[in-house]
Amino acid sequence: MKFFRVWAMCLIIVMGGLLSGCGNTTMLEEYSFGYTQLKSEHSEVFLMTPFQLGKANRQNGDGVMYVGNDTHINLMAISEPAKEITVQKLAETSRTMLEQTPDISNLQTKVNETTVNGKPAVETEYTYEEPLHGKNTKLDVRSLFFEDNGQIWHVMYMYRDGDAMGKEVTDYIFGKIKSY
Repeated sequence: MKFFRVWAMCLIIVMGGLLSGCGNTTMLEEYSFGYTQLKSEHSEVFLMTPFQLGKANRQNGDGVMYVGNDTHINLMAISEPAKEITVQKLAETSRTMLEQTPDISNLQTKVNETTVNGKPAVETEYTYEEPLHGKNTKLDVRSLFFEDNGQIWHVMYMYRDGDAMGKEVTDYIFGKIKSY
């Protein structure tokens, strides 16, 4: 009888240990969120991200680009000098470029006026299909366009449609932008 109790207790402990490791990883278990500093000319903004973004100078010499990605989400932040373009015009140009891209199909768009740090901004949502690795893949893209100290910023969040973690991360960090 004593053997049975010891064996049952061991079985309960082992099962408890096994079951505690089962299940899906939560967003907060997988990611460590923080603010990444983005700088371009006199503009300095802080964007909440789940990973660091790398900085690259733009080929045309104006503005900068920050990029980062993992298996669930792609992030990109691009700045343009505000001299010749407005927030609304850059959002419109972005949509027009998608419409004219031959590989993109089934493009759906939503455009809304919003604010970032109390200033007028444009929020866009796009879904479309694009060939990735030889297969049409549906993508969800959310963007914010806003001005900060002479720079127009385009911050883009992209994930595969149906990727629950990509959507959850995007919903968690979208629009969490600070400037000083």
